[in-house]
Amino acid sequence: MLSFNQAAGQCQVSGELSQAAVVELWPKLETLLNGACDRLDLAGVSYSDSAGVALLLHLVAEQQKKGQSLVLCNPPAQLQKLIDLYDLQDFFTEEAK
Repeated sequence: MLSFNQAAGQCQVSGELSQAAVVELWPKLETLLNGACDRLDLAGVSYSDSAGVALLLHLVAEQQKKGQSLVLCNPPAQLQKLIDLYDLQDFFTEEAK
């Protein structure tokens, strides 16, 4: 199960970012992030496929349309492979722990 937990301008994402999760979340995208969220911490993502990556990039684009930024940080190794494969490093950051 995929969850988004927000606190203090950051949203912790955990679970699987799979096509099935994206299909389930898509109708709720407008309410997924509130205006106070400027970081998505992806350290808790256990799996992602290309649909999950597309969802993350869509969330970034939606925040930009509102004049806000959204930083995608701490992608786990499996997600990092997709980031590298699709040459999306500019959208993701790693932070020291």
